[in-house]
Amino acid sequence: MMQKKSLAALVATLFAVPFAAHADVTIYGFISSSIESTKATGATNPNQPDYKSRTRIVDDNSRIGFKGFEDLGNGTKAVWQVEQSLKYFEQGGTNDIGQTATFATRNSFVGLDNSNAGKVILGYNDSVYKSMTNIGLNLFGDSTAENNGASNVYSRGEARLKNSVHYFSPNWSGFQVGASYGVDETRKNGTNASRISLAGNYTNGGLQVALGWDRTNDTGIALNSFQNSAYTTGALSGANITYTKLATSYKFATGTFVGAGYEFGRLDQSTAGAASLKQDDWTISLGQDYGAATFKIEYSSLGRLKGATAGTEDDYKAHQWALGLDYNLSKTTKLFSYYTKITNKGKQEANFANTPVYTSTAQTSSGTTYGVLSQGVDPQAFGVGLKVAF
Repeated sequence: MMQKKSLAALVATLFAVPFAAHADVTIYGFISSSIESTKATGATNPNQPDYKSRTRIVDDNSRIGFKGFEDLGNGTKAVWQVEQSLKYFEQGGTNDIGQTATFATRNSFVGLDNSNAGKVILGYNDSVYKSMTNIGLNLFGDSTAENNGASNVYSRGEARLKNSVHYFSPNWSGFQVGASYGVDETRKNGTNASRISLAGNYTNGGLQVALGWDRTNDTGIALNSFQNSAYTTGALSGANITYTKLATSYKFATGTFVGAGYEFGRLDQSTAGAASLKQDDWTISLGQDYGAATFKIEYSSLGRLKGATAGTEDDYKAHQWALGLDYNLSKTTKLFSYYTKITNKGKQEANFANTPVYTSTAQTSSGTTYGVLSQGVDPQAFGVGLKVAF
């Protein structure tokens, strides 16, 4: 009997030690999916197809992550995170153009965090331009109706930076600043396409204000060429793509949320001697809580491309409406519904943020397949979904 008790105690100890050593590890994420009716019609070129109306099941940017820390003493912690997308789980992990998700596809890093000096991380992470200027404006985040991103209508300067270092200051009475630097490890044609982001925000009760600046060096856009609904870029020494954004929001005690953001882009072209282009975009967000329900509406606009010579400047405009209703079944589970429509002018092809539609596919010179949306088509979708966080 004594031997059995000793053996049981030994086995319990062997299993307990690794769990105790890693007690700070957190597993987190969410699974979210919708059923929606989608179409994109009105192509301006008769040789380009529409995206005919259909019903589809979509993954709303689901993800899983692992994060943790080790207390090093004197207010300093070692921090780490590995996060990956579960996008397209509804069709086995492969999207409509054959791409699959791999490990560490989202914010993944290692770093040091000091309560007095701030946090420094290294890895693959959102630029501070993206992470510090959102301030709740993206009411439809992760769904088809989201408006943010390089291929979308608003906040086209945001990005997740490879091979990057990021600094986040402590919170000084509501103020915080940050900086990001993305290293160019390829250096094509003698250029250095590094990326710099600077941002700051201020929070006081329900008020938030943010300002951001982002520049990609030695890079220009190919005016009459699109890829994934964004301007294709090319390496050119001395060319830059620069964005500046100002955003503010306020959450009232009544549950009313209002917010607005404005972004200005200065876009050098990837052809030597070509004039710089300018394009702005803006958004207005409104939400209202009613008990467990939240009604929300958002309007975003992408302005004319000043300096464009292919077509007219107005041909590059786009607008997006989004309406939605969320209902929280619990703290971690909610039902949601949405309707969204993007109106593209003749040479624009802004697309859905997380579940884009494609009318055809193409390949880069290196053989990478990407989706193409016909210019001038107007994507729209109505959907109902369920999200469970963990």
